[in-house]
Amino acid sequence: MTSIVLFGVGSSIVVEYEESCRRLGYPVAAVKNRPGPGYFGDLERLVDVGAIPPAVLSAPCLCPMFTPRHRFTAHEEALAAGFGFAGALLDPTAIVASSSTFGTGTFVNAGGVVGAKTIVAEHVVINRGAAIGHHVEIAAFASVGPGVVVGGHVTIATGVLIGAGAVLLPKVHVGAHAVVGAGSVVVADVPAGATVLGNPARIVEPAVGRA
Repeated sequence: MTSIVLFGVGSSIVVEYEESCRRLGYPVAAVKNRPGPGYFGDLERLVDVGAIPPAVLSAPCLCPMFTPRHRFTAHEEALAAGFGFAGALLDPTAIVASSSTFGTGTFVNAGGVVGAKTIVAEHVVINRGAAIGHHVEIAAFASVGPGVVVGGHVTIATGVLIGAGAVLLPKVHVGAHAVVGAGSVVVADVPAGATVLGNPARIVEPAVGRA
C-alpha cells in the first residue's frame, strides 16, 4: 500500500488527515516544515524538512492546513522540496457521488457529503459533516468548514474560506479569496475578497483582493 506524507504538522487538522489515511489503510509519515509544536501523532514517522529521507520524498504528499493561504504556502514548499502530490483523500465515511470529480491534493473529511455532478478542484478541504449539493463548482485551495451546507449550482472560487455551519443558498457565487463567517446564511453573490457575516450574510469589510 502506498504511503502518504503529510507536509506540515502545525495545524490541528493534521490529525483528521492522519485518521482518514489510517481508515483507508495508508501508512502515514509527516514532514515538520516549521519550528514549534505539531499535532501529528506518530512521532517515529515525523521528519524534519531539512533531513527528508529518500523513501519519504518518493511518496506522494498532502498539505494538511485548513486556511487557504497556509495550504498554498505549504504546497509551494513541498514542491520546492521535491514532493509530488497525492490524489484526493476521501474519508471512507464520506458519501460521494460517482459523477463528481476531485482534484489532486483535495481532502473530504469524515461524514462529508458531495452531491452529483459536482466538480472539486485541486487542494480543496471539505471538513467534517459538510454537505455539498449537486452541480457545485469549488475552485482550487478553497476551504469548507465543518457542518457547512452548500446548495445546488453554487460556485466557490479560488482560495475561499467558509466557516463552520455556514449555509450557501442555491446558485450563489462566492468570489475569489472571500471569507464567509461561521454560521452565516449566504443568499446573494459574495464579491471577491469580501468578508461576509450574519443571516442574511452582509459584507463587513471592503471587497479587496487577498493574494
